[in-house]
Amino acid sequence: MTTCRVCGTHIGAPSYEAPAPALTSGTTLLDVPTRVFVCGTCGHAQSDDIPDIQAFYDTEYRISLSSENHDQIFSVAADGTITYRTDHQAALSLRLLDLPEGASILDYGAAKADTLRKMTAARKDLRPHVFEVSSDYAPAWQGWVPEAAQATYSVPEAWQGTFDAVMSHFVIEHVADPVGFLRTVRDLMRPGGIFLFSVPDVAGNPGDMAVADHLNHFSAASIEHAVASAGFDVQTVDSTSFPGAFFVVARRAEAPIEKAAPSADAADAAKRARDICAFWNQAAETLKDGVERYGKRKVAIYGAGFYGSWIYGRIGEAVDVVAFLDRNENMKGATLFGVPVLPPEELPQEAEALFIGLNPLKARAAIAAQPWLKRTGLDHVWL
Repeated sequence: MTTCRVCGTHIGAPSYEAPAPALTSGTTLLDVPTRVFVCGTCGHAQSDDIPDIQAFYDTEYRISLSSENHDQIFSVAADGTITYRTDHQAALSLRLLDLPEGASILDYGAAKADTLRKMTAARKDLRPHVFEVSSDYAPAWQGWVPEAAQATYSVPEAWQGTFDAVMSHFVIEHVADPVGFLRTVRDLMRPGGIFLFSVPDVAGNPGDMAVADHLNHFSAASIEHAVASAGFDVQTVDSTSFPGAFFVVARRAEAPIEKAAPSADAADAAKRARDICAFWNQAAETLKDGVERYGKRKVAIYGAGFYGSWIYGRIGEAVDVVAFLDRNENMKGATLFGVPVLPPEELPQEAEALFIGLNPLKARAAIAAQPWLKRTGLDHVWL
């Protein structure tokens, strides 16, 4: 029995359960099982806390620190042009926030704050501030964020009630108390201030359901419940501008609501969450079959992100993984779990099977567009 982090309802048995290892969003393996619980009252899904969560985010969660230019691919156009995630995120944030001249903005849970840096490059009038629960990212802030506008571990008391806008991209899914997090943000804003945050949308990216350090798997219904409970009025819940994610705009209200009412859409959201959990249960069985067929033989994995890493965590000890394939230019020459990451067209001839580690909603179209992945004798294993 566990308690919903959003509405407080008691939840019974998990809808998805897998033995160790668990995989984090930073593609590291944890020696813990993965369990996902779905709340039928507000449509929220959640995973167990990870061990020593504070130390994990302080010293182990080093997102985007592998190289100075590390970024993730957002989209690839028909002509091969790549758009990176933070470029799209910055443009979308500026559009959704519609900030006034000279606005003070805080990136709360900033990491390297690449999105905010690109926003301030486009809008030099903005007054940027950054906060993070680790000091590892501070070198990335130097030269464009004033020292007095930087904070780590705790927010200065002087910042309370001062910001025109607060931004928090892909942070709230990591926290054990999402409503408390939202209330903390509210206290940092001036009356009428705007909060923009983004979280994964499991309906658009089912992989999020199996991410160990994503403690919260939000639906539109559970977002609205959490935001209202924390004292915000929802302005926008955008699930189309960034496929696989919700971008939420909320305005600080006069006071938090004592108890928010569940959305009429909560039951549908809960059903979708349970369906995604069923997919992951089936995916685990598919990989068991793949291991039985290709045990100790040479295979490759397409995708060096979460899906590919999750596959490796399930099969890496039983088969000989000779390469990960990925189109991200920033991963050229890299290794993952000690295995080289190669462009797809350099698929090793010795590989007898290709395990497809991509979002299953997009995987078949992505593979179909690359004829060199259809060579004779190469089997494809799909999640």
